[in-house]
Amino acid sequence: MEVRSSSGKEPRVLRLPGDLVVEILARVPYRSLCRFKLVSRSWRALCSDPAVRRRCPQTLSGFFFRTMPLATPSRYDRHFVNASGRGAPMVDPSFSFLPAGHRDACIIDPCNGLLLCERVGTRPHFGSRYFVCNPATEEWIDLPDTEATASFPTVRLGFDPAVSSHFRVFVLVDAKATFELHLAGIEIYSSENGAWTYRQTEWGDGTVAGWNSVFFKGTLHLTSPDSSSLLTVDIDANKWGEIPTPRDFHFIGVSQGQLHAVHISNRCNNHNRNNRLSIWVLEDYAGQQWTLKHEVDAMQMFGRLPGSFGDFYHLKVHAIHPEHGLIFLTAGKLRSLMSYNMDEKKVRFIWILGERNVSACPYVPCFSDWLPPGH
Repeated sequence: MEVRSSSGKEPRVLRLPGDLVVEILARVPYRSLCRFKLVSRSWRALCSDPAVRRRCPQTLSGFFFRTMPLATPSRYDRHFVNASGRGAPMVDPSFSFLPAGHRDACIIDPCNGLLLCERVGTRPHFGSRYFVCNPATEEWIDLPDTEATASFPTVRLGFDPAVSSHFRVFVLVDAKATFELHLAGIEIYSSENGAWTYRQTEWGDGTVAGWNSVFFKGTLHLTSPDSSSLLTVDIDANKWGEIPTPRDFHFIGVSQGQLHAVHISNRCNNHNRNNRLSIWVLEDYAGQQWTLKHEVDAMQMFGRLPGSFGDFYHLKVHAIHPEHGLIFLTAGKLRSLMSYNMDEKKVRFIWILGERNVSACPYVPCFSDWLPPGH
């Protein structure tokens, strides 16, 4: 480490023990660590050291999102925007570390730094349909195909590096092949043994699962449309359960170690549809007691309806910050990405995803070991 003297004379060299440097850098947020890489080659090597990165505190870095170009509507472009809305993307959205046949894949589900992806237009003789990758470590693994993935199933990822280095993939098997997902069972892939197993649902006939889910406490949590409960399944304990809810929820996520959920209601006001957000927190997980944490409607958030929004607010929640009282949502026909601070009751604009945006998923980098031995 070089330090220049104020007199402009030859620089003084301040040498710190290697272990102390690692200890200091391990406490630096990932975003700052990325900036330090630009100082010099030696700094880049130091900041890229796996021992440093594994201990670096991680938080929400930004969002991957896809757009459908007008010239080629049959394909999608992948982008990444930082959570701050400023600076060059902290993650390369091209996924150049992947084989050519994997780079155009769609991100199906993010979970604690890993991304479950689906290859577009994959035929059996061209390889696996699904794979899991980690952009932070530039590692990936193909999943073996199974009968349940032959159609167009709902697939979810489960990974918690604080609990286990192994991940799971859940294929929700539809009993009726209708637009609603009537669950018959779940096929589970475990990276620990590299195999699929099938479990018949114990929720009862006619159970319908929603599109929103979160992996928390080693358990997959699923929304259930027009229902007063969340569906839960703990594969290790073979427990199938339900958590009663005060409303049907449109989004569920984890913040500050607690399960949070959002209900969005629509109300007409002066011929405009006004969305109202209710944010609930499951403060007592064992007792299944929900507490209303915050309520706000779009008129309070934005004032009058912005012209760029069109006739409706079109609010959709995409994420909740893992450590702070921030909700990330899109609004308006141009799908403006913004954050809402529940404590300060302030909205901050991040990015315009565009009218042809089709998805947005949060990303928290992970440098923990997650691949099974031999990969």
